Amino acid sequence: MALEEQAIWLLLLPCKTTILNMGQIVKPNTRVFVLSGPSLFGNGIEALLCEEPGLEIVGRETDPGQAVRRIKEARPDVIILADGEPATELEAELLGLVREGLQVRIVEVHLETNTVCAYWGEQQSIQEAGDVVHTV
Repeated sequence: MALEEQAIWLLLLPCKTTILNMGQIVKPNTRVFVLSGPSLFGNGIEALLCEEPGLEIVGRETDPGQAVRRIKEARPDVIILADGEPATELEAELLGLVREGLQVRIVEVHLETNTVCAYWGEQQSIQEAGDVVHTV
């Protein structure tokens, strides 16, 4: 493929893609922030994610009181809540980040029940009533 063809092809790509050598198309790293207690489980989640190609750990916090500030700074794509107690106040603050425009997925990992809950949010402008229906 000629350089001009690659440049034209690049203009047609979604904005979250990058070009590597030899014209290969890959997605950029998914930025992950891990919030967990100082448990072995939290360390294990971080170690597991560090080994996955395409994932980049951009922060880890064990103190929920510091988490929101650090998450604002790191601007992750995904927040992992690992083995945490229900934290209504923290969940409200994370929802506030979404309302402020942070596009993020939140993944809760529950060790006791061997379950994962995933939440994501996006903010859109409403121009007319049909926009609400479209979102639903």
